[in-house]
Amino acid sequence: MNVFVPIQSPLHQTSIVRSALVVDGNELHSVPVSNKLGRNGVNMVEVACNGAEAINALRRRDWDLVLLDLDLGESTGLQLIDVLADRGASSAVVLTSARPCRVLQAAAAYAESQGVEVLAAVRKPLELSQLKTLLQGLALGLREEPAPALIGGGKSMEFGLEEMKDALRLQQITAYFQPQHAIHTGALRGAELLARWHHPDGSVLTPAAFLAAFEEHGLLEDLTDYMLASAFECLASDDSASNRQIAVNVPATVANSVHWAQSIADRAIAAGVAPSRLVIEITEDGGMYCNHGLVGAVTQLRLRGFSCAIDDFGSGASSLARLLQVPFSELKIERGMIEQARSQPHARSILASVIAMAKQLVATVVAEGIENEADLEMVRSMGCQISQGYLHAKPMSRADYARYCAGQLA
Repeated sequence: MNVFVPIQSPLHQTSIVRSALVVDGNELHSVPVSNKLGRNGVNMVEVACNGAEAINALRRRDWDLVLLDLDLGESTGLQLIDVLADRGASSAVVLTSARPCRVLQAAAAYAESQGVEVLAAVRKPLELSQLKTLLQGLALGLREEPAPALIGGGKSMEFGLEEMKDALRLQQITAYFQPQHAIHTGALRGAELLARWHHPDGSVLTPAAFLAAFEEHGLLEDLTDYMLASAFECLASDDSASNRQIAVNVPATVANSVHWAQSIADRAIAAGVAPSRLVIEITEDGGMYCNHGLVGAVTQLRLRGFSCAIDDFGSGASSLARLLQVPFSELKIERGMIEQARSQPHARSILASVIAMAKQLVATVVAEGIENEADLEMVRSMGCQISQGYLHAKPMSRADYARYCAGQLA
């Protein structure tokens, strides 16, 4: 069965596909593909039958589109990806292979790690109808662009120490709320608290843009305390539904002692907030060196009645070690696992296994990145209990979250 797997990558800037290079040693495949490209308005189409011809063609010019077979006899597609990366080529690449989907996806991940844009990874034979769809997507610029209102995207920015202190002192950083729902009943469980920096230049920054800078300047604990204060204040004023929970991200480097954990318990008492309403989500940074302190912190929090989650499970090397040593009550599946499971059978198998394992070790499994009903049904069928993502709502201001909660009760 032919499998067509689009890759989620940045929007390619080519408005019209004028040139294409087909790298494929099988004429039964390369000839109809090159003919189809010509019939769909691609003025220059060239076929490279082996690695040497392909390298010459790639070094000779930049191509709008490169259809690249991973199996080329004396060379592999990965070697040609290195050539594209070395040249800094702006070509959109379609990877093809008769190999299993896992090999295609791994090759695509490698290409994008090298800065090569992958439009799709397609099992051979490439159907001509698929090729037309790919060309239309390039010509019309149909691939998803990041929302312009938020700046983050995984790229850390540089900020001055006083600038970051002002962000906390002047409350430029605001708590946003992303709802979480029980998968089987649809009931609102609560929300995850997310930081948004409303910068004086008018931009709105996500933690991906500023978290590394706060850590570098020794302000990570201050930022965490700031967000925890927002959570306690919100929970203390929420009289309408005393069982709603708020989850707050806490770096493992901050949650590193029994003393710190007890300070959180003391703050809950002072705020008049039941500990069961606050979920401490331990993020994946910090590494192995802080695990002993983390064990004590999470154990103390659990003894004081708090829920503790291992956040973004699957995104860090220490996930399994932490899960073995630390008494978490929740596990959050990172959105990348959901994205891959949509199209990759092996990723779905891994996701199902992770959820099954987690249910044996923790009380609750939360899936992030749920964007549509198909995502929801997938994790529901695997036994996941809580969902979070754009299917329900994007992160929102406190006022909007209050209206959202009221709508759930109506």
